[in-house]
Amino acid sequence: MGRECASKREALEELSNILGDRISTSNEVLKLYSRDYWPLALIKEAHGEELPRPLAVVWPNSTEEVAKIIKVLNKYRIPFVPYAGGSGVTGGTMCGGCIVIDIKKMNRIVNFSEEDAIIVVEAGILLRKLEEFLNSGGFTLRHIPQSYPEAVIGGLVATMSTGQFSTKYGGIEDLVLDIEAVAPDGGIIPFRRNTVPRAATGPDLKRILIGSEGQLGVITKVILRIFPLPKNTWKMAYAFPSFVSGLKAMREVMLAGATPAVARIYDKDDSAARFHDARDILILIVEEIDEGILEAKISAIEAIVKRYGGVDAEEEHVDKWLKTRFDVISELKKLVIPLNLWFETIETSALWSKLPNLYEEFKKKVREVEGVHAVLAHASHFYTTGACIYFTLTYEASEEVYWRMWEKAVEVILKNGATISHHHGIGLLRAKWIKEELGETVNYLRRVKRSLDPENLSNSDKWLG
Repeated sequence: MGRECASKREALEELSNILGDRISTSNEVLKLYSRDYWPLALIKEAHGEELPRPLAVVWPNSTEEVAKIIKVLNKYRIPFVPYAGGSGVTGGTMCGGCIVIDIKKMNRIVNFSEEDAIIVVEAGILLRKLEEFLNSGGFTLRHIPQSYPEAVIGGLVATMSTGQFSTKYGGIEDLVLDIEAVAPDGGIIPFRRNTVPRAATGPDLKRILIGSEGQLGVITKVILRIFPLPKNTWKMAYAFPSFVSGLKAMREVMLAGATPAVARIYDKDDSAARFHDARDILILIVEEIDEGILEAKISAIEAIVKRYGGVDAEEEHVDKWLKTRFDVISELKKLVIPLNLWFETIETSALWSKLPNLYEEFKKKVREVEGVHAVLAHASHFYTTGACIYFTLTYEASEEVYWRMWEKAVEVILKNGATISHHHGIGLLRAKWIKEELGETVNYLRRVKRSLDPENLSNSDKWLG
């Protein structure tokens, strides 16, 4: 124990020599970095439970500094976790006794090419700052998750994020052209020597880093595809005879190529809570550069919606969603916390053929769990092959109820051929179920982890470790 403490002191001294005052071991700072927004961690904290704290927090300024930090940590065999915006909801950055590497000081725009429609950024840049910069030049990334106000690019890439406009523009994996990172041993994984739209020059390492949740190193720079800001926009809301009829309409819309930028189907319970309208509501936003393309999409959508029994609803529903889309969780907290209830969001996706039964069974079975008070649902993030369903649950604020609810939810999800996560990631929350979804693939991913991180230092207590 004495030697271990001495090693930690020596490591902190070496890190201080590299970083100067960009390192902290203060209790206030360590407490701030002891969790993300995982509801279970929030429940424990609210009940006075002390969460495991990191050993220190460091703020590097460059890729080279990240490499130096990680080499020191390898020397002393001290685990570390990359930290970006801290807006995750799965406990993905929680660690006891580790070094937190916060990348937010690495926030520069390295290069912007209007002609090539790409931008090169350091991974610590705030998404909203990047979007503001792009908008000022007539462009957009169009990646707008609910965490938009505080999300950081590196974290979005590491968790395989998606955004509210993904139906048209894709998830973060569709926007990333290349990644620079520091491997768990301190070596720098550089960009390719050429930036190209696509290349067939062997396996693509960036695909391993996207969604790796800090377990394969620290993402330090990213090259992203960008888009011209749309000039023409159409908004509309429709009410359907049922949630499933809305799904069927959206399936046809997607297969017809009339792809909207935003599509969200709220079931009666969710619509009543959000819009004070207890119908199954579809809200749509279509946006295009060319007005003719916009009009063609509108015509196709209107015909499809009518065939499935959709009727015009209040366009104000779309405006209300746009106005409140980043405030949903804070508003929900106001409603449930005074009642000693808590909330959870469970996002999944499945093929079209699986979605109706997944929806019905989840609503029924999870609502039957003792301590669960409500299960709301909306579908979003549509594909030609299926969609994401996002469930919002309220329940008694206890760890026992929490895990009972999750066990039933995962049972229903896997039984119906769906995924345990569409875009929130794994973290500590879903780690115990990952093999049930991936099977033997997990063992091959763990071989990759051992190859890149033989000391198991990079976010070491998560599912690849």
